[in-house]
Amino acid sequence: MTCLTLLLVTGSVLRATPFLLDRSLWGDEAKVALNVLERSPAKLFGPLDYDQVAAPVGFLLLEKQAVTAFGEGERALRLVPLLAGLGSLWLFPLVAGRWLSPLESLLALALFALAQPLVYYAAEVKQYSTDVFAALALLWAAGRALDARPHPLWTLVTAGVLGVWLSHAAIFVAAGVGLTLVICAWVRGDRRRAAVLAAVAAAWAASFLVLYTLVLSRSEPKGSFVRMWTEGFPPVPPRSIADLLWPVRTFFGFFVDPAGLGLAGLAAAAFAMGCVRWWRSDRCVLALLVSPGLFTLLAALLRRYPFPTSASLDSYPPPGRVVLFLVPAAMILVAAGVGWMARTADRDRRLLAGVMAAFLLLSLAGDAVSRPAHRIRLHELRPLVAAIAREGRPDDLLVLNTRAMPVFRYYLRRLEGDAAFVRGLPVVELPGTNRWNVYERQVQALPDGARVWVLYAHHPSWRTQQDEAFVLHVLARRGRLDREETAPGASLHLFSIGGPAGARS
Repeated sequence: MTCLTLLLVTGSVLRATPFLLDRSLWGDEAKVALNVLERSPAKLFGPLDYDQVAAPVGFLLLEKQAVTAFGEGERALRLVPLLAGLGSLWLFPLVAGRWLSPLESLLALALFALAQPLVYYAAEVKQYSTDVFAALALLWAAGRALDARPHPLWTLVTAGVLGVWLSHAAIFVAAGVGLTLVICAWVRGDRRRAAVLAAVAAAWAASFLVLYTLVLSRSEPKGSFVRMWTEGFPPVPPRSIADLLWPVRTFFGFFVDPAGLGLAGLAAAAFAMGCVRWWRSDRCVLALLVSPGLFTLLAALLRRYPFPTSASLDSYPPPGRVVLFLVPAAMILVAAGVGWMARTADRDRRLLAGVMAAFLLLSLAGDAVSRPAHRIRLHELRPLVAAIAREGRPDDLLVLNTRAMPVFRYYLRRLEGDAAFVRGLPVVELPGTNRWNVYERQVQALPDGARVWVLYAHHPSWRTQQDEAFVLHVLARRGRLDREETAPGASLHLFSIGGPAGARS
């Protein structure tokens, strides 16, 4: 088995494993799933429910086709992201191999195959995996169009026209590569080619204009997307030293989240050397690879699209997921920088290049072993909802925090024969976070003699453990705790109201 095949198989196994292990949906996945399941294809063009504003309509339509063909289960919902993740993995060598030597291409592929954010999002019901695929398809088609021997442009037209429907981020890639192709053809003196490429870019723009008119212009009337990603926008004007350092933090943070390269300084140095290499040898290639990121930064300056990164992958979902589509080009530049250093006649520099490559790969391999994507479980509510359906009674009540509601609603649809009973449960939804006066009023209003299930979804950034502890304390004053069960990111308790406080059956 060649190194190329081994890397492709390894990357494929890493991406397929979480899909096969079939973890529970978490909150954001459930919100997308409910929109797909509850709406007709035509209604997916309108504003979405459950505070979802960022899902591309092309992605949603593919999701609708998947659940229509294979049912409403988690694997059917994750099939489109998985296929996009696997497609990206197998397309990546074709893109990288166009500009890198065989060894450099293998290094880039190894980085791409092992990076945990890319692995994780290949099995999540969100559009980030299709963002990566759309970006790679555009880069591949643009690379073909940049060749000295021009290729037919139908692949380039298709990649951009369809890409903007599958991925909101594809417009930044299309803008960057389109401008690059036109300018490079013009500078090389091929005016006819430049005009043809400008017509291709116009077709992309027309496709995006139709998308904007039909979908994007009315998808977010309240501006919640911008408010949600406030920290992903550069502070303009800067008001502190921290604000002035935003570009530095964002640049180095990118190589950790979303690129998954834990050694950010080393990866950033290799990236910079890759940029220098192509600045000296082929600026058109450099422009193809960096221009999408520059257009994304411009959109961030205009507060139209965020550019969040972070220095840690300890908590999921990582903020950098919305710029995951920029990772393939960054991996190519990192490998190009290492390869450029290895090509020199200086023995020490070649040795340093080998050390850099080894450390980058060992860091990724360590992450793949110590915190593999299949162990990331955000809200394991499925077994807890099943326990309510299995052990509940017709006169029970259910109390849950608002974060658990979309996941609970999704799993109501998945309980089949037990769903009718669970759907009949009166539900008390606890809103927001740290609203303890509201919680106490809601819990105190529960009738004496009732059995009350308490279902919570947690996340480290939500601080909901304090809310849950308060609710359980109020319930313990009124009755008896009969049952408790915990799961990753979730918990379930059963109380009998009116029984001896603090007692256990």
